[in-house]
Amino acid sequence: MTREQNATERLIRSAQAGDLESREALARLWLSRVYGASLARLGNAADADDLTQEVFCRAFQALPRLRNRRRFGPWLLRIVRNAAHDRYRRRRPAAELPEELEGRGEQPSLEGAALRAWRDLDGEARLVCWLKIMDGLRFVDIAELLGSSKSAVYRTYTKGLARMRKEVSRC
Repeated sequence: MTREQNATERLIRSAQAGDLESREALARLWLSRVYGASLARLGNAADADDLTQEVFCRAFQALPRLRNRRRFGPWLLRIVRNAAHDRYRRRRPAAELPEELEGRGEQPSLEGAALRAWRDLDGEARLVCWLKIMDGLRFVDIAELLGSSKSAVYRTYTKGLARMRKEVSRC
């Protein structure tokens, strides 16, 4: 077991007992992954901030019912997935790009193409790409977090990158 896993388990145990400082430390430890997963799911920084707060509220309310402390990461990402799905169902966000990124009928900008390619990925592919590229996780770690196989995560990642490369290469 890694040092991070040991620290997480100790913090979970204390947080389940009601220790507020442990909850804060747990939130700090997992903040970047939850935010990254939220951003990957929603594609908007402001919405990702809101969702991150919502996820931690939901998680801390449900924390006393968490039985397997070693599965905290996958459990937390499942909360992100469910909360993002709930938010999407409620609001149905627009997928349009701001006018300034559209390129005004000229050759599309690289930035606009990259943003469009990112937004065109399905939520699972965005999440896998985010965890691999931004968090630097290994495929086996991503598979464990998502409750999937390493080969399925690798396929999702490579297909997502291929779709993004195709869109960006049009510039």
